Amino acid sequence: MAKILLSIPDEILEKIDRYKSRKKIKRNQFFIDAVENYFISLWEEEYMERKKKAVESMKKTSEKIMALGIKDWDPAAEIRKFRDTHADELLKRWKEE
Repeated sequence: MAKILLSIPDEILEKIDRYKSRKKIKRNQFFIDAVENYFISLWEEEYMERKKKAVESMKKTSEKIMALGIKDWDPAAEIRKFRDTHADELLKRWKEE
């Protein structure tokens, strides 16, 4: 396990020590938990950004299709079809390995 040296403001360290005393955990466990939670929040933020971009892309595609005069097109059905096809392909690859 790697060791690191941190410099943090005294008032932050006091907050950490109060919290770790209440929770009965060691200081290093506090930092490990904090970093793990930070990575989770980063992943969630990135996921939401990708989801937002996908929705924007779907809207643009839908607008283009509607501009072509295609009225009976169901974007949700198309997404389901793509997702199902993609899932089948992944399962097929895993079986081959």
